[in-house]
Amino acid sequence: MGNPVTESPLLLQELLRKTAAGDAAAFEQLYKKTAGKLFGVAIRIAGRGEIAEEALQESFVTVWRRAADYDPRRGAAMSWLIAIVRNCTLDRLRQQAIRPEGHAAPSEALARIAAPDTAEQGAQMRALQTCLDELDESPRRAVLLAYLYGLTREELAAHLAVPMGTVKSWLRRSLDRLRRCLDQ
Repeated sequence: MGNPVTESPLLLQELLRKTAAGDAAAFEQLYKKTAGKLFGVAIRIAGRGEIAEEALQESFVTVWRRAADYDPRRGAAMSWLIAIVRNCTLDRLRQQAIRPEGHAAPSEALARIAAPDTAEQGAQMRALQTCLDELDESPRRAVLLAYLYGLTREELAAHLAVPMGTVKSWLRRSLDRLRRCLDQ
């Protein structure tokens, strides 16, 4: 028997729709079907179990409150849930002033976080990695540090020892290039 999350993306959409309507049983089912994978995402980002547990709990509170914000036209339900977990985990790390120096290199972290569950996700991650590989080293590092670890522009400038304007340019240009590359 396979993973119910990868077999039933429409089920997750329906569970989110019911959760938005206040259906506690649907929310419980959503939790049971996704908590394991989402905890894995949180632990890969945080590197520490207690932070991942707190972030997961906070994430599900956010899901309960904001389920109505989910729009299936903008992406898969699991992607929406992962984004919430990522943001909550990064918020926890920021609150505790934990920085990426103690974590894997950004490219290694990206590979661990993005471990695909389906062939389609695998293809998407390969496309993203190909596009990232087209960026110069410093701009690529800035993008990965910003999106994987949530570093602000000011923190990136200090961490990479470059002016703030350089960081802003790298991020803007790199995101434009990634967008164009992924749209091809």
